[in-house]
Parts: sequence; C-alpha cells; structure tokens
Amino acid sequence: MQQQQEEVEEQTIPLTEEKLDVSKDTQESQATITKEPQTETKTVEVPVTHEEVTIERRPPSGQTEAREPSKSTEDITIPLKKEEVGEVKKTPYVKEEVVVKKKPVTETRTVSEEVTSERVNTADATE
Repeated sequence: MQQQQEEVEEQTIPLTEEKLDVSKDTQESQATITKEPQTETKTVEVPVTHEEVTIERRPPSGQTEAREPSKSTEDITIPLKKEEVGEVKKTPYVKEEVVVKKKPVTETRTVSEEVTSERVNTADATE
C-alpha cells in the first residue's frame, strides 16, 4: 500500500520585540585646588654666649716679683666677647608635596521602561 504524502504549507511569521537602548550623556565639571598663605608666629630659641669677669683671690705663687704699690689709680682693660641676636632671615623650602589624582569610578544605574513584544495566540488553531 502506498501512502499519499500531503504537502504541508508553511508560513513564517516574524515576532518582534522592543529592546532598551540607553544612551549616556557626558558632563564636565571642575575641581579647584586652592593654595592659600597661612601666617603664624614661630618662636626659636637661639643660644647666645657672653664672657664675664670673675675675681679670685689667692696667696702669691712666688713667681711674681714684688714692686712698689701704685700711687695713682690704674685702669686695666680686659676685652670681653658677647654674642647678640643679629638679623633674622627667612628661607623658603619645600615642606611637602601634594599629589592630585583622578580615577574613574563606575556606578550602575537602573533604568526601567515598558517594552512591547509580540506573541502568537494559538487558541483558534487546530493541531
């Protein structure tokens, strides 16, 4: 027995759907780093030296030759050294450096929008 083959008719139906395409806008802003002078009073301790005269009395050592006492007043000058604080100068120097860095930080933002898609209703079709 020979079976008769039926020819099946086929039709393709495209189903479409919307998808979300989100664009991004780039905005530019600025960060400002401000260097400003700060004045303060600094106190520095500076050691200064001076010489003082002291008188010490002791018995003769025997090496000094005796002579007649002086009949008039005699001044003996002894030079003394003394340090004073002089001119104060300010010298600039680099105290530290500040490094400013930029780095990208990525965040995820959620965008919600309704989309429409097509589907096939087979309620009336026979199989």
